Amino acid sequence: MIKIRSRASLPPDTVLVASTFLKKWNLSRNQSLFLQFGVTTIPMKLMTSEKVPQGQMLVSDACMKQLKIPAEGQFQVRKDGNTLIVGPYIGLLVDKIKGSLPFKNLLHYAKTHRHVNGALLAFSPNDVQPRTKTIRGFMYSPVKKTWIYGQYRYPSSILNKSLTSTPLMAHFQQSLGRTVFNNFRLDKWSMHKLLSRNGSVRTHLPRTILYQSPQDITRMLEQSDEVYMKPVQGSFGSHILKVSKQDTKITVTHKGSLKKVFGNVRELGQFLRKQNHQSGYLIQESIKLVSSQERLIDFRLILVKDGRGKWKRMGIIARLGPRRSIVSNISKGGTAMEGKRALRRILHKGEAEAGATCLRMEKIARTIAKQLASSGYHAANLGFDFALDTRNKLWIIEVNHNDPNHTIALDAGETQMFHRTIKANMLYAKKLAGFGTSHPLKGRP
Repeated sequence: MIKIRSRASLPPDTVLVASTFLKKWNLSRNQSLFLQFGVTTIPMKLMTSEKVPQGQMLVSDACMKQLKIPAEGQFQVRKDGNTLIVGPYIGLLVDKIKGSLPFKNLLHYAKTHRHVNGALLAFSPNDVQPRTKTIRGFMYSPVKKTWIYGQYRYPSSILNKSLTSTPLMAHFQQSLGRTVFNNFRLDKWSMHKLLSRNGSVRTHLPRTILYQSPQDITRMLEQSDEVYMKPVQGSFGSHILKVSKQDTKITVTHKGSLKKVFGNVRELGQFLRKQNHQSGYLIQESIKLVSSQERLIDFRLILVKDGRGKWKRMGIIARLGPRRSIVSNISKGGTAMEGKRALRRILHKGEAEAGATCLRMEKIARTIAKQLASSGYHAANLGFDFALDTRNKLWIIEVNHNDPNHTIALDAGETQMFHRTIKANMLYAKKLAGFGTSHPLKGRP
């Protein structure tokens, strides 16, 4: 580790280090090199002084201003040819909430700083100036333990937690290369079509079609007494409908447990148009899923890449929906419990069967992660929703890649699982920034 300090007395292009630094990196005094921070590189001359403490690098004010290196904290240095790279420099791209960044949520990432060191910049899509390749964002100060607003250069890697549009992601791809992860958006229909290409995955997908007219509902109800309708773009279980056929009437359960009766599918079609979901709906066959005391049960498997770029299963959380509700989401009143414990205590499975069920979920999740990669998507932070039917078959409910909410682990009281997951996200971002780790994380390899 090295501390970087600014010195106004140094010539504009000068960096001053101890002589031991030269020996470590096989460099010579007055050597012309390049200094890189993030994606920005500038020329500099390396000089030595016995007055410089070991573990420090004194950089001219001019260089500091050009690179916009925060003058506190500790960094790592690596050498690539004739370039000294200071880092890691990681970006957190987030959506603003009510006009400001969600600092409460970012606090979890700031707490990982001691494992990552370097620089951590939080910003939103509107903070990016593509023409100058600068960002007006908030740099985390490990000394002051707060976020400092300013204008900074592009980082070396970015963890995308936003729902930003493709043009900005394409710009970052061009500027940073493949060091931005979870930088894609697939709606539910696109994800379903992608997963359907894989035979081993397809068998775990409920039969699904894209709603285009009320006749689509009629055709699906001819094969099943009830179906589910989900917005093509939606989250947190919002606006999911259960459509049931009872004689000549059609009953729709919405908002968890409210019911509305229609005389025919044409009336239902009019109701759907009034919902104003421009993304449209999917129609999905209803599966007879396991439940407990009229509470739906499903499972969230957290799969992330670690500091070595290896997939790790960080844990499984069971969600129990409100009584008689058609959704299990925590935001809709559900509760959470560690997954294996729920399989044993609520579904009364033995230790071996509960463990085997978890492994089955993990195998499917890893297959999907591999398929996303082979399809050109850079994913490293995923949440998979599974459910079990009454015959013990696993079904894929959803693949969450748009900033999957890992606070579900906190809802289940699994604090360590949550923090290990956040740490893994940051260590993978550190690896992409060029400062990988050889130390494996706890979790399933």
